[in-house]
Amino acid sequence: MKKSFITLAVLAATGAAMAQSSVTLYGRADLGVGSEKVKGKSTTSMFNGGLTTSRWGVRGSEDLGGGLKANFQFEQGLRLTTGEIAKSGGTEFGRQAHVGLSGGFGKVTLGRTTTVYDDARAVAVSFSVFDSSFTPANNGVFGSGGDYASRASSQIRYDMPNLGGVYGGLTYAFDQKADVDSTITGLLLGYKNGPMNFALGYQNQKEAADKYLQLAGAYDLGIAALAVGYNTRSGSDAKGDDTELTLGVEVPVGAAVKLSAGYATSKTEVGNATSSKASGFALGATYTMSKRTRLYAGYRDVEVKDGSGKVKSDGSLLGLGVRHDF
Repeated sequence: MKKSFITLAVLAATGAAMAQSSVTLYGRADLGVGSEKVKGKSTTSMFNGGLTTSRWGVRGSEDLGGGLKANFQFEQGLRLTTGEIAKSGGTEFGRQAHVGLSGGFGKVTLGRTTTVYDDARAVAVSFSVFDSSFTPANNGVFGSGGDYASRASSQIRYDMPNLGGVYGGLTYAFDQKADVDSTITGLLLGYKNGPMNFALGYQNQKEAADKYLQLAGAYDLGIAALAVGYNTRSGSDAKGDDTELTLGVEVPVGAAVKLSAGYATSKTEVGNATSSKASGFALGATYTMSKRTRLYAGYRDVEVKDGSGKVKSDGSLLGLGVRHDF
């Protein structure tokens, strides 16, 4: 009798463990060394996140049956130069902290996560130097009137199921402040089929009175992959409006090496007059050592001018580093 009871207990525990589909500890470590020049002054140092931000996290899902799953994810940014937490939005798990459900209807996510508009921007910066410390669009060119919020707290995000290559989603982030409307709403509609990926994104940030519209496309020709993005920001009379353009190309050289180049330009107009213009370019290379480890090198140069054409700021970065995923 006692042995039968133990056997049943073990089987029950095994069944419970099998119901939990997966819990995964994952992360990314990215660190580089380089020389940065700002307004004619050069400094050589170690820098964080040459290709992408270092982070660690936990994600998992439980199979609830009938194609329905419960999902969760917690993710935290890291600065490897010091071992500090890299807070996003001023919070410890500012990169991801959410729970939700997925199934044939798509996916619903509740908590802090990226907005659907950020997915459209990701299409425009698809390659190795275009979402990194070497990206002109992320380092001085875009956002001259105010950059978009890539993540939102207290957010309901819905991702529709893929319908013959058509994908999309909705974002609604609840008001977080008592004295001003800080809600964020967004819309994504895209089409991905084989080598092509096109996306249209919209985001309305009430607190900043900014409305963003992004049209992005990427196409892999085999011998080269191309990406383009056109972004506009409609703002208040005081901040004006932005128009922004990014172009990129990535060329594989053998099985392990990829070379990439990018260009970005932006203009801000206040009261129908140009108040700021910026442009920059980047060159990069990656070498894949394994499925999880790659070496990289890159160069970025950016210049920002005022409405009269006078240089307000300029800077460049030359560096190399290593990224490891686990």
